[in-house]
Amino acid sequence: MKRIISPILLATMVLSGCIGIIEKEEEIIVIEETEDNDQVIVSPNLNTPENYYRTVLHEGDYRQSEARGLVAAAISNRIDINQLEIGLMELAQTRFPPDQYYFQEGQHLEGKLIQSWLRKYDEDKAREGLNPALPEREYPPLTAEKAQLSDSARAERVRYERELHEASPSYLSHIMEHNYLKDSGDGNIELGGLVLGISLNTIYNFSILDELGRSYPFEVALEEDKIIEVGKQIAIEVLNRVRERDNLANVPIMIALYKEERRQAIVPGTFIALTVIEPGKRIERWETVNEAHYFFPSRDATTDYREDANRFASFKQDIDGFFDNYVGLVGKGRYKNNQLQELTVDINLQTNGKAEVIALTQYITDRLKKHFPAELTVQIYITSLEGAESVIVRHANEQPFVHIYR
Repeated sequence: MKRIISPILLATMVLSGCIGIIEKEEEIIVIEETEDNDQVIVSPNLNTPENYYRTVLHEGDYRQSEARGLVAAAISNRIDINQLEIGLMELAQTRFPPDQYYFQEGQHLEGKLIQSWLRKYDEDKAREGLNPALPEREYPPLTAEKAQLSDSARAERVRYERELHEASPSYLSHIMEHNYLKDSGDGNIELGGLVLGISLNTIYNFSILDELGRSYPFEVALEEDKIIEVGKQIAIEVLNRVRERDNLANVPIMIALYKEERRQAIVPGTFIALTVIEPGKRIERWETVNEAHYFFPSRDATTDYREDANRFASFKQDIDGFFDNYVGLVGKGRYKNNQLQELTVDINLQTNGKAEVIALTQYITDRLKKHFPAELTVQIYITSLEGAESVIVRHANEQPFVHIYR
């Protein structure tokens, strides 16, 4: 049964961004499910260029995924976590249109289950682990030593443990689940699709503990071809396990492979491959996802995209010349199919005088039109030691939105 209530309640959106006005003051749909008397609320549509999904609330509450807490532990770079989540939503739109489906964080793969899948396979202790098992040991683990080893013996055993890990690195870092719900036509909402993001290491970080509890950190750079190969193998096994669940046997499933950046990276990783599996089917083909992220100014950006790098350099030079005081200015560009789609610029001021902030914001808005083509989405965030000062957002082929904090 459906009924309509006034649009006072507004769901908190998962993604950050400039939130527009509710389209035509669209009303919130409330659906009462008779099986468990759970009142399901679908948030109103927000008129934004990003075309975000409407969100499902249960009894007015936003349901987080049980596995959500694993993300920070599994993926060490915060910008990778954000890109994995936002990127999955964007990829989902190619199969689950936002005007037909509603978003909900994953509710079907429990945290403990995913955690067991992320472990290294061990016939005795981790039979569900999807990361490769360590080679057969000649010696027991260092932590099992009952007596203190000599320095030379300890060094030799650490080297041995390191070689074991390097011979069999862990590729799988995390599995993120998103649910896409749809109106079943009889007043209820049902699961219409599942999206799984398989996050893969590019750097395998590991530590070896000696018999005294001291840690020796190491890292191994992984080859891209091997990352893709192993990622596709893991996807097949994940699909098989997911399909064994009764409530997931007959829904379309999208699987996307995400390649993380190293821990201290200043730009996020990228999605590298995508597949959609309809009910009763296997993985038949993979679609290559051609995207990349670049930092401006940087040698890589200048080498690979010289024209964009020169545009940014000219823009930076204009802003640097506006004040005698130092203005820190850096950018992050997102590319799709070798074309710059989105540029985010962070500007840090030494001053927070409001008159100067207003003048600089006005000047930057004008320079934005001069240096960057109209079809490029640009987001500019201006901060000082006191915090946020102003924001300028220009979506592709639209007039800039400007806000100065007071």
